[in-house]
Amino acid sequence: MNEVTRNNNGAWGRLKVFGGLALLAFAVSLAVIVGNRLSDESLAVLAGAVCGVGSAIPTSLLIVAVSRKRDGEREGQARFSTPPQNAYPPVVVVAPPGGQQPSGWNVLPPSVSAPMQRNFTVVGGAPVDVGGMSYERCS
Repeated sequence: MNEVTRNNNGAWGRLKVFGGLALLAFAVSLAVIVGNRLSDESLAVLAGAVCGVGSAIPTSLLIVAVSRKRDGEREGQARFSTPPQNAYPPVVVVAPPGGQQPSGWNVLPPSVSAPMQRNFTVVGGAPVDVGGMSYERCS
């Protein structure tokens, strides 16, 4: 039975190598076909994107390694420190800004509920009076 397993592993190994080579040949031929049809500018953009992704991979792997190390240290510290028994978490109450609200809730903000007079200044030209409101133009 050991000999049969060895033959199956060898066949799968050869199939994996053949599949990898076929995939590599397809990728290279596709790159050559696409590379011949693209302009110089688009090839430069594509090369920049490939280099950017290539430089981002080691950086992201470094970040993952450092974060895993930090998480491992935190787990080690958490094992040795036990929380005190019957300890309640702190209660935090946040009061709304502006102090006490009047009776009932003010649904609209002050800018919408109490409109104010607005003056507009348009740069360039003569002052214009529209519907009782004057729009001054600075020259």
